[in-house]
Amino acid sequence: MAKAHRHKEKKIKNLVFVLLVLCISGCSSVPFKRVQYVSVSKVHPAAIREQFASTLPQKFKVLSTIVFQYRRHKFSAIGYTDIDAIQKLFTIVCLNHAGIKLFELSGNNSSVKCKFAFEGASFPGNFAKAVADDIKRIYFDCIPDPEAKIYKKKNKIVFRQSAEKGVMEYTFAGADNLLVEKRYYKGWRKIWSVFYYEYRRKNGKLYPSGIMLRHHKYNYQLTVRLKEIQT
Repeated sequence: MAKAHRHKEKKIKNLVFVLLVLCISGCSSVPFKRVQYVSVSKVHPAAIREQFASTLPQKFKVLSTIVFQYRRHKFSAIGYTDIDAIQKLFTIVCLNHAGIKLFELSGNNSSVKCKFAFEGASFPGNFAKAVADDIKRIYFDCIPDPEAKIYKKKNKIVFRQSAEKGVMEYTFAGADNLLVEKRYYKGWRKIWSVFYYEYRRKNGKLYPSGIMLRHHKYNYQLTVRLKEIQT
């Protein structure tokens, strides 16, 4: 038990270290408009899934501002992210607000490589994996499987399916019935959630202007505000 407790403490300390190294302090959280829920009584779930899948970009590059929050600490940075959702490939370059490059990572759904790290910074062993996991949670697997179980409620539609060692849920809601939340459970415990806000359209594809990832297990939050889309 003591060994497991020390291992958990080490993971949390590493996550905090990541936040401290990535960013500078003094930023407030980014507010987004709340989803306006409407009745889905006449909505066909399968059609919603297909329609959303057709509007998601397969390959894109985005420039975003990023705010990490851990307990009472907040830190901000600028992120340039290149995503290939089909091949599940990504590259992320992170800068501080002075324009200094802090790190560059690339990877796929199963591995990650640190291409650059700011000279003099001593990153923890799981640094690259921690960042890569959050990128994948946000940008990969945003469409439920055709075989997912469907729960149609008063003002939202929930798709539920097995994922890794737990369960993934996708919630569609709002006037346009878009993906507003993706969450992952192990047993009855919610591990993490990703919320999507204020979609904007470019070249017929949809991009959320605001994204919030909450890691319930490690008690930290990541807020992403979209600044520029490059297709």
